[in-house]
Amino acid sequence: MTTTPLDLDNHRIHVLLLRALRSGPKSFWYLMRSGQAQTHQVLDALQELLQRELIAHEKDQFAITEAGRRHMTALGLDPVDEQRCEACSGRGIVLRPPFDRVLRDFQAIAAHRPKATPDFDQGYVTPETTVLRLALMAERGDLAGRDLLLLGDDDLTSIAAALSGLPRRIGVLEVDERIIQFIRDVSKDRGWDHLEVVPYNAKEGLPSHFRGQFDVFFTDPVETVKGLLLFLSRCTEGLRGPGTAGYFGLSYLEASRRKWRKIQQGILDMGYAITDMLGAFQDYQLENIVAQGYPVAQMAPVPVEEPDLPFYTSTVFRLELVEEAAPLFTGSIELGRDLYYDEEACVTLPE
Repeated sequence: MTTTPLDLDNHRIHVLLLRALRSGPKSFWYLMRSGQAQTHQVLDALQELLQRELIAHEKDQFAITEAGRRHMTALGLDPVDEQRCEACSGRGIVLRPPFDRVLRDFQAIAAHRPKATPDFDQGYVTPETTVLRLALMAERGDLAGRDLLLLGDDDLTSIAAALSGLPRRIGVLEVDERIIQFIRDVSKDRGWDHLEVVPYNAKEGLPSHFRGQFDVFFTDPVETVKGLLLFLSRCTEGLRGPGTAGYFGLSYLEASRRKWRKIQQGILDMGYAITDMLGAFQDYQLENIVAQGYPVAQMAPVPVEEPDLPFYTSTVFRLELVEEAAPLFTGSIELGRDLYYDEEACVTLPE
């Protein structure tokens, strides 16, 4: 019988889950992180492994069974351990000066920011992730002396960037008035006159004084295809032209490979080359998702407690504009909750 690509993908997920369990019991959330696939696929794989009695569970802790160990041996997986670098967790970036200092200062400031709200599909990354973004941009030559555009900044990347002293100018477009005021208050207290925050909804056209004014952008957008390409289009309008760069994050849990392909095609159509993809680069601090009834918790094969680790991660893409910019969306558009939510959204509230 011919093995289909989907069968191969299921096999890969099974291998990743079994490998994660080989060293000992793991939580549901650890396995959701380990599966490296869209939420429904990881859940299906967990259910199948349970049905085949290759794994077992006690409360929300999963463990490999003797049958599972024999299955791993038959697959030739016994000698294969985790391969990611322990020093950088596989990111390829560690925090050296000035970013080690930036992290200390940033943690003290970020501790007082407003709580994340599902109204805007917010879920803050860890403070370390925020600073690692900037370290990556600096390593690629995209931060020092550059004009930086941020579309959406609940992670307060603008504040960390200003703490580094590296960008020439920082422009922030943000919809949440609480975040806007927080950034303005910190900026005023620190005397930063090169940081500008503008109230903005991505469904609106880009403000005229932001068009064609920036060398690099960072955005951590919603993960619907239309929503993500809308965010990238707005950021593209803000760039000066070929030779400029952009960064954004995209997860596995809320984006299948088919969705990744559609998004990548849109990126190419806008005139970009994809120069870097760093997997599991961004760790998210998601709180109370069981209590709030997020789908990923409700669909778990067993009752689960609140996450015991940052289970939601995303890959960081670096883009470089190599042709004249061709944003896919310009001007105002009409989008409702479908800006944030589609059939693959499991770590987003539908209402």
